[in-house]
Amino acid sequence: MLPFDDHPAFHTEDNRRYRSFNPTSKLFMELKFAVLLPKEQVEGKRVLDLGSCNGAAGQWALFNGAESYTGIEVQQSYVEQSRRLLAHWGTRAAIIHQDVSSFLAQADDHAFDLILLAGVLYHFIDTKKIIDQACRVAAEQVVVETNYPPGVRSGKLPIDMAVTEYVTDQEVNLGQGNQSMLGVSATTSLSALDILFRLNGYAKKEKKLSFPLSPEMAIYDESVLGASDLQIRFAVRYFCDNQRQALSTLESNLPEQRGQKRSWENDPVSQARTVAYQKQVKALSSQAKHGEWKFDAQVAEVFDGIARREIPDYLRVIELCIRIIKKGDLTQPKIIDVGSATGETLRQLYQVGYRNIYGVDNSVDMLAHSFDQATLIHAEAFPEQHGPFDYVLNNWTLHFIRKPVEYLESIKRAMAPGATLILSDKVSSSECAHELYYDYKRENGVTEEEIEKKRKQIEGVLVTYPLSWYLNTLSSLGFQDIEVINASASFVTFMARKAV
Repeated sequence: MLPFDDHPAFHTEDNRRYRSFNPTSKLFMELKFAVLLPKEQVEGKRVLDLGSCNGAAGQWALFNGAESYTGIEVQQSYVEQSRRLLAHWGTRAAIIHQDVSSFLAQADDHAFDLILLAGVLYHFIDTKKIIDQACRVAAEQVVVETNYPPGVRSGKLPIDMAVTEYVTDQEVNLGQGNQSMLGVSATTSLSALDILFRLNGYAKKEKKLSFPLSPEMAIYDESVLGASDLQIRFAVRYFCDNQRQALSTLESNLPEQRGQKRSWENDPVSQARTVAYQKQVKALSSQAKHGEWKFDAQVAEVFDGIARREIPDYLRVIELCIRIIKKGDLTQPKIIDVGSATGETLRQLYQVGYRNIYGVDNSVDMLAHSFDQATLIHAEAFPEQHGPFDYVLNNWTLHFIRKPVEYLESIKRAMAPGATLILSDKVSSSECAHELYYDYKRENGVTEEEIEKKRKQIEGVLVTYPLSWYLNTLSSLGFQDIEVINASASFVTFMARKAV
């Protein structure tokens, strides 16, 4: 006999069963609650369910021997439904019509043994506040089931990053009808949750809870992380740990200047940071003479920093390339990044799931510092022999090539029919427009001395052409659908297609 066998209304009357994404069912609830609320964790315990919906967790917990169950629910329709469905438990079950934040604020310390935060933590803007209060009210443990942040799900952020990501369109199920309410909220990663719970003296005994994978449990399938829009979830159980030193926040330490301190002179971290700072200062102060800028070992070590502070929309254009590729029909297109440098574009392509990726650069030093999970090619000429390519990304490179038309001809020959070229370059501009570019550098901390020094070093090395030159050249070479897809302070990004 299972908890819902004699009480099918918990799933037959649950409006969430009509969701085409993550529908509830009897089997789903049985598999889910068996992980979150196993008998050995709830037996004899006072259970508090925050955001209790229709009270199904209460039926599970009480059936498995919980001393009492209290559900906190803000939606009146869910309150009425859960009170009716749990009535057979008498006084052991209580449903309180109140929002989670205000209930926790007035609840007594250690009033409940186990607190359940299932599918609710990501509905709040202040994750830390809810966790702080939950840990105060709990006597033994807090169980969290929540979504991975969108950046982790898409692959833009590593799964182990400690981050809280804010979104403007988080959904919460409404108790009536087949719809959700939207609003601004925050989703916190597993590593960040670990920190927030440690601040309250709570720790976990296992990395996270494991759910059995089946068609009903698709939202717990972490194999699609990094390449899915599905709201993949995870769950973790935190126990009160009085034996472990709790973390403390900087804001609580500062007024009385208590806690750990770090010497600027003798601490190894400070010393290493000083060395790194001095190295960065030296590297950013290139010693190249007038007209002799080159991508050598000195530049390669700090290229990513230079690119971010000196190329307008650097990361935006990389993201734009990825979005364009995703809109194509190929699951694993053949992609080459021309002038791949230290591989930031290749790294981001790999991170979102692309594996048939190539990078070409004429600098041995840049390739030596490059992201290496791609086919890296050292060459002055375009590597036609590695084609045909479905996408050629030629960003911020053509203006360094002495015979740009011949290089573009080589690219076109190595492109598959219907393939896409994305080309970004610094174009010739008026004095006013060029000053806008210098303003961009100034806003990113580049000094007037550095601006003038770089201008002299790059003279004759980076050769600009008018905007019309790119449009006319691409057209004369037979490219189709030529258009500008991004532009900022003399830096322009073009997209063009080779005929089928």
